[in-house]
Amino acid sequence: MNRVAVQYAQLLLVAAGMMASQLLLKKGMAVAGPLGFSPRLLGELVWRILTTPQLILGYLIGGLTTLVWLVVLSRLELSHALPTLTAIYFILVVLASRFVLHEQVSVWRWAGTLVLILGIALIARDG
Repeated sequence: MNRVAVQYAQLLLVAAGMMASQLLLKKGMAVAGPLGFSPRLLGELVWRILTTPQLILGYLIGGLTTLVWLVVLSRLELSHALPTLTAIYFILVVLASRFVLHEQVSVWRWAGTLVLILGIALIARDG
């Protein structure tokens, strides 16, 4: 695998890890129920986080994903890595929201996702 392919594979891994983390956090919040944030409710917030397996796993995956992101940042310019990561992540989240969470995704959101794909292609040509 050449250097560029490895870098894009790492970006895809980071985006997939971020997406998995967010899906688990969303599923965990469905289990934990609505939360409020105030100093008075801080103990309840921490307790729900610590007793909801999906939230714990979501945070763990998010932390591990951050380690891979640091590897990416050590090898790519931020102005190339972050826009590419953001676009890939957005595409994965829209797909997962539709097909895993069964959310409604409008035609406009799909159209915007296609524009992002074109943007990734432009950034990749420059990289």
